[in-house]
Amino acid sequence: MREFWEEWIDDERKLGNDFKKYLKSKKIKVETEKEELVKGHLDKANHNLKFVKSTLELEEFNDWAIVSAYYSIYHASLALCALRGFSTKDHSATLLILIKEFYKKELTKEEIELVNDSTIEKEHILYYVKLRKERSKASYSTKVNFSNEEAESLRLKAIEFVNKVKEIVEIIS
Repeated sequence: MREFWEEWIDDERKLGNDFKKYLKSKKIKVETEKEELVKGHLDKANHNLKFVKSTLELEEFNDWAIVSAYYSIYHASLALCALRGFSTKDHSATLLILIKEFYKKELTKEEIELVNDSTIEKEHILYYVKLRKERSKASYSTKVNFSNEEAESLRLKAIEFVNKVKEIVEIIS
């Protein structure tokens, strides 16, 4: 079964139409405080990553390590949204902006050279989606025992994603 976001990757018209709907419903807002928002969200992503690391050392709260790893990626994603002049408090709207604004696009040669290292690959979008599901399980289920290996794996994916976002911000800013 296909995920909703896969349609956005495959169907540019649906992506554009849904973007307009999200703007109209105010799930996506146009922002002018771009620089402050980008910095604030990256600071929060880094803060969450520190929390994940310290929580994993306790080996008792891996569920919260997973939740914080997800929010590291989410705040890094919000930084990318702000970089393009948008804000959102809706996870799906955030994912839509990531796909619309950063997923592989046909660009001029000069633009390709500029953003060559700042394109979000499908695997990074998959990290976002996977961590979102894991965060839901960790936050809302009654399960408290998540393995250290599972939590550490998600922490490493979160670090990779946040670092990728920092590269994008550096290149585009």
